[in-house]
Formats: sequence, C-alpha cells, structure tokens
Amino acid sequence: MAAVVDPADLTLVVNTGDDLWMHGLRVCPDLDTTLYALSGRQDTERGWGVRGDSFRCMDALSALGHPVWFHLGDLDLATQLLRTGLLRDGVRLVEVTRRLAVAMGVRAQVLPMTEDEAGTFVETTDGRLMHYQEFLVLHRALPEVRRVHHGGPADPAPEVLAAIAEADLIVLAPSNPVASLGPILAMPGMREALRAAAAPVVAVSPVVTGVPITDPAELGRARSRAALLAAIGVPHTATGVAGLHRDLCGRFVIDIADAAEGDAVRCLGPEAVTVPTLVHAGAPPEPLLDAVLTARAGRVRPPG
Repeated sequence: MAAVVDPADLTLVVNTGDDLWMHGLRVCPDLDTTLYALSGRQDTERGWGVRGDSFRCMDALSALGHPVWFHLGDLDLATQLLRTGLLRDGVRLVEVTRRLAVAMGVRAQVLPMTEDEAGTFVETTDGRLMHYQEFLVLHRALPEVRRVHHGGPADPAPEVLAAIAEADLIVLAPSNPVASLGPILAMPGMREALRAAAAPVVAVSPVVTGVPITDPAELGRARSRAALLAAIGVPHTATGVAGLHRDLCGRFVIDIADAAEGDAVRCLGPEAVTVPTLVHAGAPPEPLLDAVLTARAGRVRPPG
C-alpha cells in the first residue's frame, strides 16, 4: 500500500492485545513489527525484530538465571527502553508511537488501538491460562485452546475513531482474525464505528487453504490461527473468516487457490473478489492492490 499510495495518507490501526511486560519493559510486538517494516528495518527472514540484530543481552540475562523465552535483540531493546521510559513519564502511547515513527522515518500514521493495557489470553483445554505471546512463542501454538479472552476494559484511542470516521477506504488486513483483529473489533464502539463509516470496508482473507505452507514461521502462524478459530467455532477457511466480517465489509478478497469458496462467501453477503494474495511468497502485488483500492470507486457497502 505504501508503495502506491502516499504514506502520509495511510493510517494503520494496530493491535496492542499482544503487548506485554517483559524483562521490565513494555513490549508492543505488533506496533514494532509495523514500524520496522515501514522503515525498512524488519528482519524479513524471521518475520520479527530488526534486521542484523544480535542477542547478547538476552544471552547475558539467561546466564544470570533469568528465564528468557521472549527474545529482544540488542537493537530492538532501544525501542523498548525508550517506550517504557516515556510511558513512565506519563506520555500517551499514541504520542510515544508517533515519536518512534518520526525517528524511524515512517510517514504513515501508526496508531495503537487503545491507550489501555488490554492483553489477549488463551485458556487451554488442560486448564492453563496464558498470555497469547506465551502460547505462540513459548508453546509454539501447540496446546489445544478452549477459550480466548481479550483483556480490558479497553476503549479505542480517540484518534482511532476519528480515523475511521474520516477515512475514504477501510481495509481489514489479512491478520489473525482472533488474535490481531479480534482485540481491535472487541473494543466498545468499534464495530458500530465501522458500520457507520462513510468509507467502504474491504477485508482480505488471511487463510489460503489451497496452497501448502512450507515456511516454518508461517506454519506456526497458521497453526495459531487455526487453533484460535476452532476455539470460537469457526472453520479455518476463507469462508469462515468471511463469516466473522460479514456485517462489516462489502468486499472480501480471497486467493485464487481458494476460488471455489467464492460462491460461499457471496452467500454470506459480501462481494467476493479472487486474486493472488500471497505477495510475501512471490505473487505480484498489483492484482491485490487493485482489488483493495478499486473499492473506493465502487463504494461497496456491507449487506443490510
């Protein structure tokens, strides 16, 4: 999107349900991944953290007997130290994120979904309750999930609601529909704000069942996505995700490998558009961008 649209015209509302206090620091994994990606710093092979980072501090912590399962690189630590210090000085998370974006040369507006601390927790079938990051990173999304809890109470940051009201296009990104979009949409007034928005709403499916997954990191994300969807009784398919967003989006984009699901998606209400979506795996970005951006001209609206 930032390659074809002026980044200054982009606002990204980012999940903070993954946030946690780790090693004495306030860590915001999704905000940092977004900032690093937009600034060209992201380690794309790992899918997180800073490219070329080292982990000497984590090694030293481990040697001191401190349990280390959530790794922060030495360069990444600078972001966490600055954020934690500013928050303890009373600076709002929205403002902290703005300062980080400016320092990294990010022109898009990156907004945390809320100023409140609102962690996502996973309850397993054997009775354990753990933070989502513990489930994903420490346990590699292997435990069977009984229930997902979005912590709170958390209210949307005022800037988030203003951005929705002023937008000319709203995109529900192909993120984990339970762990990433779920906390955002669970906040009071968010679904109502999206339904009331003048802008068309487009969703892109995060699930592509017609293509085998070979990348280990993507395999872990898919395993987590499937486990959380199962916990809320939704199949791990494009159609299953479309059902979650049927009252919000007027267009739902699915991958060409899942074209057979197009009719099922249309029966739910949204317009189904089929294009190659796996840009990270080499698909050309233009068809996906066209499917998203042309919704502005069509003014597609959710059913009803």
